[in-house]
Order: sequence, then C-alpha cells, then structure tokens
Amino acid sequence: AEENAVETPAVETAAVGTPAAAVETTVETPIVEAMSVETTAAEIPAVETPAVETPAVETAVETPAEENAVETPAVETPAVETPAVETAVETPAEENAVETPAVETPAVETPAVEIPAVDTPASDAKSLGVTEEPLDGVEESPQEKVVVPEENEWVEILGNGSLKRKVTKQGTGENLVKGQLVKIKYSLMLSDGNVVDKDVEQVFQLGDGEVIAAIDLTANLAKVGELYEVMAQARFAYGTLGRPPKIGSNCGVLLVVEVIGAEDVPQIEDLSEEERMMIGDRKRKIGNDNFARFDYEAASTNYRGACSYLDPPSYKVVGEASEEMKDLQTKSWCNLALSELKQSKSDSGLTAINRALEIQPKSTKALYRKGKLLQEKGEYEEAEKCLKQALQLEPDNAGCKQFLKELTSAIIKSKQRQQRMYKKMFNLEDQKEATPTTEKEGATWLEGAIPMIAGAVAVGALAVAAYGGIKGMMQ
Repeated sequence: AEENAVETPAVETAAVGTPAAAVETTVETPIVEAMSVETTAAEIPAVETPAVETPAVETAVETPAEENAVETPAVETPAVETPAVETAVETPAEENAVETPAVETPAVETPAVEIPAVDTPASDAKSLGVTEEPLDGVEESPQEKVVVPEENEWVEILGNGSLKRKVTKQGTGENLVKGQLVKIKYSLMLSDGNVVDKDVEQVFQLGDGEVIAAIDLTANLAKVGELYEVMAQARFAYGTLGRPPKIGSNCGVLLVVEVIGAEDVPQIEDLSEEERMMIGDRKRKIGNDNFARFDYEAASTNYRGACSYLDPPSYKVVGEASEEMKDLQTKSWCNLALSELKQSKSDSGLTAINRALEIQPKSTKALYRKGKLLQEKGEYEEAEKCLKQALQLEPDNAGCKQFLKELTSAIIKSKQRQQRMYKKMFNLEDQKEATPTTEKEGATWLEGAIPMIAGAVAVGALAVAAYGGIKGMMQ
C-alpha cells in the first residue's frame, strides 16, 4: 500500500482526554470502482492527557493499494454520495482531531481498478451490496460445469476403449431395433490406413450375427440417414483368423457406416415360404463365408438362424414344404452338423444331422456326415453302417469308398487293441497267482491229490457194486 499525503476535511471534535480516540472522519475520494468496506474502529484504552489545541495538520493516512488519494483544487461539482467509512486512525498522543475548512473537489475520472476477491459470508456480501452472480470474465469452477459431448466426439461403447463410435452426420427418427432388416453402405480400412472395402452395400438382420460385431453392436445406436465412424479392435472385427488375403490376424479396423434404411421383419408365421427361403438362404450363405475363413462358431450361429426360418416348428407353418425348401433345409442342417463337428461338438452335430435325415433319408451327404460324427465318438461299427448305406445309394461315390476303407481299418485296429488289452489282463492274473512259491507248491500237491482220491473212491465204489452183484447171484 502506498502512503499519500491527504488533506483531510474539517472535523469538529471536542477536547478529549484520550491520546487516540476513535475519530469519525468523512473523506471525499475520487470515484473508484471499488466496494465500500465497513470495519469496526479499534478500541484503545483511554489515557489522561491535557487538552491541546493544535492547528490543522496534514496526516498520513494508510489506504489500500487500490485507493489513490488525489489533491485537487476546489471546484464546484455535483454532490456525490459516498458511504461513510469508519476507519481506525492511529495518531500519537500529541495529535488531536481539529476542525478544518471543507474542501470541494471536482469529480475525477479514474481507471477501473481490479479488486482481488475477498471471501465474505453471504450475509456480509448482501449487506455490502455484492450480488451472488458470477463476475464477467471469471471462469466457473469445474464442479459447476456441465459437459455436453459434441456431435463428432468419440463415444465408448463398452467403456474399455476397445470399441468406439463417432457420429459425423445425424439421422432422423428412432434408433434401430434388434431384429430389423437394415441396409447400410460401409467402407472398411485397417489401422495403417489401407482401404479394404469401399462403399459396400449390405442388408442384414440387426443383432443376429450376420455382420461383424463392430457393426452389429453400434448400429442399434444409429438412426436412418446417420453417418458414423467405428474404431474397433480385432476381436470385434475378424479376430485372430483375419480375412485372408486382405486382412491379417489381430488387425484393428476403422469403419465408416451410413444407414440407408430399415424395416421391421414380420413374425415367422406371418411370412410366406418364399420370404422364409430368401431370409434363410441369406443366413446360410453368410455362414458359408464364416466357415470358409475357419470361424466355425460364427458359422454355427448363422446356420442355426437359417434353420429357424427354413425349418421352424410345425405349429408355426402350415402345409407341406416344397422340394426346393426341403433341399435348403437339408443343406442348412448338414452344414450346421459339419460346423459342430469342427468344434468337436459331436452330440449337437448328431442332433442336426438326424434332422437332415428325417427330411431327406436318402441324402448321401447326410449319411456321410453322420458317419464322421459317429467316428468322432468312437462308434466305428455304427459309422460303418452309415457308409455302407450311402454306398448303396451311390456305389461310385469315391469319398464314401475311401471313408469306408478308413473305417474298416479302424475297426480292425480297434479289435486288435481290445485283444491285447484282454490278453494283458489275463497275463497279469496268471502272474499274480504264480507269485507266492509256497502257495504254488500247495496248489500243485492239492491238484495231484484230488485225482488220486477220486480214483480211490471210484475203485471202492466199483468193488462194493461187484460184491453186491456176486452176492445176489449166489443167492
């Protein structure tokens, strides 16, 4: 704070017997953009001193840095109301308040002074005329801010950074719903910027595994007409298998997806056979694509979806299926059985193949697949029966002939293993009985004694019989 000499206005005081009393002074200062502060005069213990009359003196008054005292000539100015400020002024014992003539000062324009923030209770702030609204140019605290995500911000789908979505163009209407038939156009590029697919149009049923998870998990957040981007790790794209030759193993992808349209799919019972065939065959072909890149789990999902439309429960459809429908049904069930076989799920595979044989009992392919599944379970003889039945239908089927030969060889080897196992079991029993020497000797003596005893008994019996016969003849 700067100390500036201030000529104080007249103050009327009586002789006071205290060296430093609380003096109420009115100071006219230039207009400064500052708030008035009310402070309480400090109480100083009274000290008896003689009253001294002194002329007007200039006293140094300590003011805050923002208050600059200006000495100006007397000029008539309009009265300016300023609140009285009670200040405690420390003066020496010989200085007493005196009466000085009033000084009129003109209004002086002074630049606005920034006042540092002062923490005051709410009640004091109101009494000082300070509003609770934030000051212009002063930033609010983070707790008071509400962050609204922008349109083109990346949004976490799963919360772990593995799948992100960013809208670049808003759509209209409601969000897409699982089960709807959705038409999209997309472009796919790798993390290195290499474009793999460009403006590819595809129709799929949302949430039924017909597209990669990066699209299936983000499309249900979109609207028709929306354009958005997806950044996905490999497990939401083509995983460890990749999509040879363009996409290798464990490659992250960036997708740009445009939702062209969407429509609800009727219930299965409300669809015609032609509509069911169209949907089921589309799912079957998607399953074939996944099977070709060795993604058997995804392929099984697609084949099951196909069968749900092609071969639904009998209570959902009316009438006999056409031959074309039966052909698609058999193909889908056979493909599902093979996909399950590749995952070593022989039981579920057998369930699928048995359904295929119910639809077409004379399907060579179905019999061949059933033989493979039975071989997987170790039921070689049952598998052989299936292959022989298939060869009766197609005697020149090279695949069935080769498989039957393999089965016959496997059956022979299986029987040989069983014989060796049984022989080993018997040899172990003989060795076990022959191990103790005393037991062997006792057993040998007993084995020799039994025939001797039996012979003696027989001879005695014959002798008795002969004696009785002779005796009878003599009588």
